[in-house]
Amino acid sequence: MPPKARVVLYGGHVVDPANGIDEDRNVIMEDGRIAALTRGPYVSAGYENAVDVSGCIVTPGLIDHHCHMYPLAEKIGIPADSVMFGSGVTSIVDAGSCGAANYPAHRSFKARTRMTYKAYIHVCPLGLNETDIPDPEKLDYGLLAELFAECGEELMGLKLRISRNLTEEWGFAPLKKTVEIADKLGVPLMVHPTDPPGEMEELLSFLRPGDVCSHMYMNIGSGITDEAGHVKPCVLRARERGVLFEAADAQAHFGLSTAQAAIREGFLPDFIATDGTVNSMFKRPTAFSLAMQLARYESLGLSFPEILRRCTVNPARDMGLTDGEGTLTVGKTGDAAVFRRHEREVLFGDRPNGDPDQRTWRGQAVYEPVLTVKRGMVVYRNILL
Repeated sequence: MPPKARVVLYGGHVVDPANGIDEDRNVIMEDGRIAALTRGPYVSAGYENAVDVSGCIVTPGLIDHHCHMYPLAEKIGIPADSVMFGSGVTSIVDAGSCGAANYPAHRSFKARTRMTYKAYIHVCPLGLNETDIPDPEKLDYGLLAELFAECGEELMGLKLRISRNLTEEWGFAPLKKTVEIADKLGVPLMVHPTDPPGEMEELLSFLRPGDVCSHMYMNIGSGITDEAGHVKPCVLRARERGVLFEAADAQAHFGLSTAQAAIREGFLPDFIATDGTVNSMFKRPTAFSLAMQLARYESLGLSFPEILRRCTVNPARDMGLTDGEGTLTVGKTGDAAVFRRHEREVLFGDRPNGDPDQRTWRGQAVYEPVLTVKRGMVVYRNILL
């Protein structure tokens, strides 16, 4: 029999919230799966892919629950594998780049990426590739129903941007209509709420258990905190009834004072993502990458395991992944990321440089992605490792 394909990450500190692991372990993968997590010294026995990760943190492969991939987003999409693997990300959700009219033409993207991948479908027929003006009279249930019947296994649900500049003419009518369509399809909804055309309380009143309110820490228009800096009761009630909240910061869907106030009261994200596009990826001092989000939220007071849960376990559950993505469970798929933590000052901001509304703060550490493994294959490795 041919020898088993093996990858070993030895000498590192494993953090795996799903399995309650936060200690030094060796991660051994065979034939694309986690074969063992062992303690103590490891003898490499000459394996080409036995990598000494001493001094590094080994985690499950990260999951970016909100990004925009090329070619699904034709103008602003980022190339998934080249960008994401180098950030420690092994699974992604495209957050509504396409609508039902153009997703089939771009569906071959799934076959061209090694990423584990699912997508929200924009309720507007062409999604973000045209101006997504959600005229409630033109939202096409029939077209969406055909798409979900054909491609449902790779689709998450519907997406709607309910910002004032897009929907002021109709107020919350597009949201009401989209929820009706989502009910008929039996799927959840992700809402982009930055600068909504009314109060956050009314927006949240439409959302159902399993729906996602993204950009939760945004500070443009009515948000999740009141003028006194407290989380609004309507927001707490929404979470109690099962609405999910996502921090996907991009360049401007985040406000420092909002985040600080909410985190101080223990109102944390269900998911931490990037909203990555060509306008935000690898640009300081905003979201930059999911690896940078680890450091960003640590600087705001969350512990590393708390952050990691929100970009591994929680999004894997929401995506309905069943092969162990987001974990380092023995017998499950071999997705892992390795980071080197650097104690150094790093500048974060809630707007791009030059924006007069920008507020900045400083963190004391950054996480450098040094190796990524997807299904037991090394897909990214820092040249110094």
